[in-house]
Amino acid sequence: MNICSLIVHTKPTHGAEVSKRLQRFQGVEVHGGTEDDKLIVTIEDEGESISPVSDTMNALRDVDGVVSTVLVYHYGGEESMEEMNREIN
Repeated sequence: MNICSLIVHTKPTHGAEVSKRLQRFQGVEVHGGTEDDKLIVTIEDEGESISPVSDTMNALRDVDGVVSTVLVYHYGGEESMEEMNREIN
């Protein structure tokens, strides 16, 4: 599993539009910042059914209205979903 958090800077007044575009990507969530044009974004992949977070991060840079992306945090672990489910239950 990989989880990354980013700050995505958008063109002025384009935060809300870009937020909608980013959320179309699998594993992407926007948590705020639309009013400041600095989106707080997480990307998560859980294995082979979702593209690697690095591919998604690169694709976000090409979204219309995005000025830059800044990686804030990355976690990469070897836990399987089965192990995680055991811990939760």
